[in-house]
Amino acid sequence: MGRNAIYPGSTLGIIGINRNGAALIATAKKAGFNVGVYIDRSQPSVTKMADFTIVGALNDRVKLTQFGEACDAIIYQTPNVDSRVLHYLSQYAVVPQGINALEIVQDRLMERAFLDQVNINIAPYVTVVSLDDVYQSIDSIGYPALLKPIQRGIGENSMLIERQSDITRAADFIDTGTYLLESWIEHTNEYTMTAATDGKDTEIFPLAQLQYNKERQLISVATPASVHEDMLKEMQRIVKSVAASLEYHGVFSVNFYVTSTGTLYVKNIEPGLTSIANVYDATANVDQYEEQLRCAVGMPLHVITPLQTGLLMVIRNYQSRAIQRQWLLKNNWKFRFFNDVGDSDQAILGFVWVTGSDNLAALKNQVDDTEVWKDQA
Repeated sequence: MGRNAIYPGSTLGIIGINRNGAALIATAKKAGFNVGVYIDRSQPSVTKMADFTIVGALNDRVKLTQFGEACDAIIYQTPNVDSRVLHYLSQYAVVPQGINALEIVQDRLMERAFLDQVNINIAPYVTVVSLDDVYQSIDSIGYPALLKPIQRGIGENSMLIERQSDITRAADFIDTGTYLLESWIEHTNEYTMTAATDGKDTEIFPLAQLQYNKERQLISVATPASVHEDMLKEMQRIVKSVAASLEYHGVFSVNFYVTSTGTLYVKNIEPGLTSIANVYDATANVDQYEEQLRCAVGMPLHVITPLQTGLLMVIRNYQSRAIQRQWLLKNNWKFRFFNDVGDSDQAILGFVWVTGSDNLAALKNQVDDTEVWKDQA
């Protein structure tokens, strides 16, 4: 994707922003860029550092035109933006990440075809359009299975089918279009490998291991994760294959499952910035925000070097009182809190980076001793 460099003093537009957007805006501002944000609902606590913010629906062509004409380049922070919006904005400003990756990951069938094409192991799946299709296909897929809409998006529903009696509950669920019936991979570990690519070179962050609770809420991210050398090489091969074929410039992540027998599966590809990759803010010499900016403006990628072992812990509202005690006690913890997170007990209040030892087990023991996350195991 040939393009000219974008220099400080130019205006960088950001769309598809979430709570991590403030860090991306701050990185761009520190580098000397003007920053504009397009957002579908006002989030002043996130966008207050931007030079301008346009609040409008993602199908409001008047406001999108206003945004596009005010920017020299536009990037998306998360993939939760319809690719058609980026196509429209590309009339007015450069879209350095390209649009191909969005089109692939927003269509689960296209994503799986892409992964098949680059020789990557994924869970067995079939497409279904009716309840009869589910009954006819479940034997080949097996229990448990996941029923997911083909189109990935905000607020979508998916359903776990653990036994035949569950299928009847899908009657109303499945009448809205084509769905994917996918085998649920029983796994012992989940990992993420995050990388940055400029279309020529690819830099890979250290492997991260993820911990979720029973409700599939993220609890912690640990890096560098320890896996067998052959598996690490295969993960790196997969990431490089994705980078070479995705027609994408920027930061992306590949999420993995590993079964009890050591079989590696790819869960999905995630272009853009993630909460998981925030772990590198304290554990590597460069973070995801800096690498994303460098890709967007035509700078060479920063060579990634691990600095230290670390844990990223997710703080939720109900833990606020307990975490305040640790804020006063811990000299090896770094904190980031968000404003205006809402009243839900489960809303993400912030992150904690736990460092200071090369031994991940020792860091985990320190966290366990606080009992802040004792109900999350």
